[in-house]
Amino acid sequence: MLRNEGVDPKVFAETARTLLLQNPANYRAFGAYWFLVKALLKRIYPPEEIPMLGDYEDQTVIARMPTGLSLAELLAAAGAEYQANATLGTRRERLEDEDGEFFTLSDPDMGG
Repeated sequence: MLRNEGVDPKVFAETARTLLLQNPANYRAFGAYWFLVKALLKRIYPPEEIPMLGDYEDQTVIARMPTGLSLAELLAAAGAEYQANATLGTRRERLEDEDGEFFTLSDPDMGG
C-alpha cells in the first residue's frame, strides 16, 4: 500500500475505514493528509458506514500537504505518515510538518 504506483484508492479507503472504526482518534496519525483521507472516505462510503465523518475541514492543515503529486502519490505519503506515526505512537494533536514547523491537527467531527 505504500508504493506510489500501486496505491488503489479503494483498498486504501478500506484500510483507513477499518482503522478509524477501531478508534476514531487514529485519524491523527494521518497528519497533514487527514483531510485528504477524510474526503476520499466520504466519496467512497455512504454516511451510515462511517457516521463520524462530517464536513469540517481545516485549510491550514490541508495547505501543509505537498503539491504537484498524483492521488496515488498522496495516498502513498498518507500511508507512510500513518505508519510512521502509529509505529512511534504519535497520535496526538500537535504534529510537525516537513519544514519542521509545528501545527495542530484537530477534527471536531472525529471527537477533537
